[in-house]
Amino acid sequence: MVRKLIAWILFTLSNLHRRMLVVYFGVLGPRFAYAFTGLLARLLYDAVDPLRRRSEAQARAALANTPYADRIQELARQAFVHRMWNLADLLLADRYLHRGTFARYGGTVPEPYLSRMLAAQRRGQAAILLSAYYSSFDLLPVFLGFNGIHSSAVYLPHANPQFDAHRRRIRGRSGVELIPIGEAARIESVLAAGGTVALIADHHADRKGLPVTFLGLPTRAIRSVGLLAWRYDADVVVAGIRRVGEQFRFDVVVEDIILHDEWKSVDDPVVYITERYLRGLERLILADPAQYLWAYPRWGKEMGERLEREYAERHTGTTGSA
Repeated sequence: MVRKLIAWILFTLSNLHRRMLVVYFGVLGPRFAYAFTGLLARLLYDAVDPLRRRSEAQARAALANTPYADRIQELARQAFVHRMWNLADLLLADRYLHRGTFARYGGTVPEPYLSRMLAAQRRGQAAILLSAYYSSFDLLPVFLGFNGIHSSAVYLPHANPQFDAHRRRIRGRSGVELIPIGEAARIESVLAAGGTVALIADHHADRKGLPVTFLGLPTRAIRSVGLLAWRYDADVVVAGIRRVGEQFRFDVVVEDIILHDEWKSVDDPVVYITERYLRGLERLILADPAQYLWAYPRWGKEMGERLEREYAERHTGTTGSA
């Protein structure tokens, strides 16, 4: 029910009002765009109890032992606002974000990381750039391309073809190749040629995934990142984009670069790479957890349902199903 409602809202905005909003946002500016979509997000979040319960339950379980423990409800609510702001970012980018303007909005990869990544690219060093469902992740490939970092970004096509076409056009504006998820052969060919592949890496894997912890909770991580890095001697870069205020400004953050020769002597390179990039993603998220998508079932459906039950019992004193 929650997913259908959210999908309906996104479909409605993208198909019936997307062009109108692009014009309005372009004329009235980012402050209006973020105020409008932020209000919509807060109304939806407050009205849909399963969405609120899932977000707060997962945020509380992951942040219980952090300095954010007493701000869970606020952070979970604001995280959904940031998710809706991703739509505002895409609509604003239609007018504002171009090759000559990206630096103005904070889209420059910081030094010394930019120079290191460009030098590796010139040498033909394969690389895997990893991020999470954090802040305006849709714009990260755009900024990479404008910085001169040529990459092939793996993405999940949207169910709405019209919105998907709009998002692809924005994300590919800087020359980034977009690879639909599941096209493993293309990913491997890019790495084999010494290219860079960018993908979201905080997915929950099935029972064949690698047992790990993420933000203190047990989960399973995909093995493919470690396997691809090991097979193609690829460097692994953990990075993200963080929204700054409500003015269409961002910071590009590089949390770690795992050079391909760092794991040559370890017993299990796949485990080493996976554990290390997850720690980098954790640092990215914990720097501002209000920008992480807490409604996303990162720890899997079963764990998510358990966390919701425990959260409901803690707040209602009942032992029934949430």
